Amino acid sequence: MALAATFRFSGYRVLLGDGADPEVFAAPCGFTERSISFNRELSETNTPDCADEDAPSWLERDVTSMSATINGTGVLEATALPIWLGLLNTTVSFNARVELWREGVKVGHWQGAFALESFETSGTKGERVQVTVSMQSDGVVAYTAA
Repeated sequence: MALAATFRFSGYRVLLGDGADPEVFAAPCGFTERSISFNRELSETNTPDCADEDAPSWLERDVTSMSATINGTGVLEATALPIWLGLLNTTVSFNARVELWREGVKVGHWQGAFALESFETSGTKGERVQVTVSMQSDGVVAYTAA
């Protein structure tokens, strides 16, 4: 039997750039769930069958745009709060990176400019305060293999 080569949670990291030169990336603490998703917007063209115009036509699709979203949820960690508030209170995009590590070896990362779309905190009596953030890409997000 051959088990699948998988990634542990700690090997899937969301990091934010500090904007310095050279830029330093750090992971804000507190996420217990994190994700990156990619979307492609498509345009559709209804293309007829020229040999049989009564036959159903086929839709042809063209990619018109691409975007990426980074989401994270977890506990609101005290040292991460100023980071999130700083990103919330600016209109300037920042660099973010999602890294994949396996058994202590970096496999690769996605990186690009992002804007903080939403920042939400919530609390329930008897539990710790939670945070949910969503970041939208602002331009190209590229994958680089290690």
